[in-house]
Amino acid sequence: MYKRIIVAVAGALFALLALLAAIITDLYDRDFPQAIGVESRFSLNFSESSFSVTEAFAKLEELDTRWDLGLVKVAPDLASDGDDQIFVALNDEDLPAEFTWFGGDGVGKIVGKDRLATSYPDGFYLVTGEKAHLGEFEDTLKSAGVEVGRGDASIFDSLGFVIQERGFAAAVLSAFALIVALALFWLSLRARGRALRVLGGCPTVRIQVQDLAGFGGVLLVSAGAVALAAAVYVGVFHGWMYVGTYLKALVSLQIAVIAVSLLAALIMSASAWPSATMLATRQPAVKSLRSAAIVIQALTFLLVVAAAGPAWSAYKHSSAMAAEMAQWKKLADQVAIVFATDVDEMDHMEPMIGKLVKDAESLDAVALSYTYTQEMTMPADLGEYSAISYVNQRWLDLVTTGAPQPAVTSVPYHSLPEDVTRMVREEAELLSRGELSKELFAQFQFLRPVDGFRLPVAQGGGGERLHFADDVLVVVVPSLYDTFNDSALTSMASGSNIVFTGVTATQQLLERNGLDVQALRDRGLKGELKVAYIAEEGILLAQFAAYVVWLQNLALIALVVAFTVAAAISALITALLQAKRDFPLRVAGRSWARILQSRVAKELLVGVGLVGVVVFFQKPDALGAVLVAAAYGLLVVPLSHLFAARWCFNGVSRRRI
Repeated sequence: MYKRIIVAVAGALFALLALLAAIITDLYDRDFPQAIGVESRFSLNFSESSFSVTEAFAKLEELDTRWDLGLVKVAPDLASDGDDQIFVALNDEDLPAEFTWFGGDGVGKIVGKDRLATSYPDGFYLVTGEKAHLGEFEDTLKSAGVEVGRGDASIFDSLGFVIQERGFAAAVLSAFALIVALALFWLSLRARGRALRVLGGCPTVRIQVQDLAGFGGVLLVSAGAVALAAAVYVGVFHGWMYVGTYLKALVSLQIAVIAVSLLAALIMSASAWPSATMLATRQPAVKSLRSAAIVIQALTFLLVVAAAGPAWSAYKHSSAMAAEMAQWKKLADQVAIVFATDVDEMDHMEPMIGKLVKDAESLDAVALSYTYTQEMTMPADLGEYSAISYVNQRWLDLVTTGAPQPAVTSVPYHSLPEDVTRMVREEAELLSRGELSKELFAQFQFLRPVDGFRLPVAQGGGGERLHFADDVLVVVVPSLYDTFNDSALTSMASGSNIVFTGVTATQQLLERNGLDVQALRDRGLKGELKVAYIAEEGILLAQFAAYVVWLQNLALIALVVAFTVAAAISALITALLQAKRDFPLRVAGRSWARILQSRVAKELLVGVGLVGVVVFFQKPDALGAVLVAAAYGLLVVPLSHLFAARWCFNGVSRRRI
């Protein structure tokens, strides 16, 4: 019976690891698409080379043909208004027109090299062909001044990266805690038989090997069953090509957990070896495990309380993450201009950037959001506001689409703190195009989100990060070109705080304003301006955060189970040791509450102390979640002692103990 319990609990644990392995496989497949056989990828930067755009592509095609590399360039899909990617084959390769991902989100499209007519040679290239000459390919490009970065497919690299993340590490830590609790459970059940074998003269090594082999065998059965079921699921619903990669991640995690469990079992077994005195005085065999049980119970309780706050905060923020994902999707067709230039060239481009913004503004195709938060150094006290964001109407239209209307409400100018109004005016004067007129400043609008709506605004100096707030002061400028000088517009554009609509339309704007590659070369400038979607990284980060929410909550559940097991075993050991005392007291009519009060009070006192330590050092935002977890732990302790004491009482009554 007890083996079935261990198999069931371990099965739930290995199912958690199976979910973690699926997430790792999904992230791995995004970097190295398995459907087209990618095992290596290159990051190329031609800015320091002597190649022109045409020469760079010609060189890549030549090397690709010579060594049959099957190079495929990762590029934005210019034919759509979304944030999709396409994969452009440099030469005619035997590749499918479409392929699927492990995660099942959409399909990858492989197109011909004619799609590179308006692209830059810089970027990521996937290797789908021969791998024998990758070193020569890399050396050839480096010798020509190309900056080359190479990455080779390794599920273990992805595994290491993921486990380093706090949310994912919590899942692994919970797995270790639960498996150690199971090891304690196994040893407590085997304690009597082991004592009898020691008494019978069985060699110590043989007993240890038999105990560990039995425990390891039970775990291997559970791990094998979960791995087989998970592999079949992956093969049927994701594709059999992913099974090998998936099993590498899953089996690696399982081996690590089983190894830790066997090591913990060996340490506890060695430290709790039955002594001659114990055997001679006929003390319960599990007495030697009491210290280990107490330590594991305390550690698992500490982990439960420490994990409760982050897990609850992550759960509460899951709705915010969903909102963030939705906002990123609203910005899916917005692009930023990436400056692959030096400072001197950027200064030379400032007047052209100003004209570019003016041109885009006339088409209502440019949006601004530049946000100062309280974490940034500012010369003003924001008062009740957590941030000040300079935006234009286009930005508000983008981020409030689909939101309850009105999403923002007006803030009277006279009601603003004096420091804030002074800061806004001085900022406008400093960055203005010439002297800031009273008429222009009078057109500034001051807004704030309505109650219940968290407005997304872009972080100042890093527009690829959105800041969601319901207490942000929004300063709406009437015109980007009229309000800000060329230097300020260039700085905001380079920081992705000014974004444009559509890749194709933005490239046309660059050409019209003399900022395309050929026009820059004609002016003697070596740098380039690239167009990149701003939402792609944000969507991936939001997806990654969603994974962390799942794992943190599953990890908390695993820790709760581990603590419950440890508390039950500790209570059982204590009850067995106190059976000679408890039985006559109960027979004499004393209540269980009075019999157990001393041992329960000690553990509750220690538990309260551990909660205080967690609160003092962690200072959790979700204090309520910590207190709920603590309350659960402090409830499990007396219940465990009550059930254990009653079980021992019944065992003594029936002469089984």
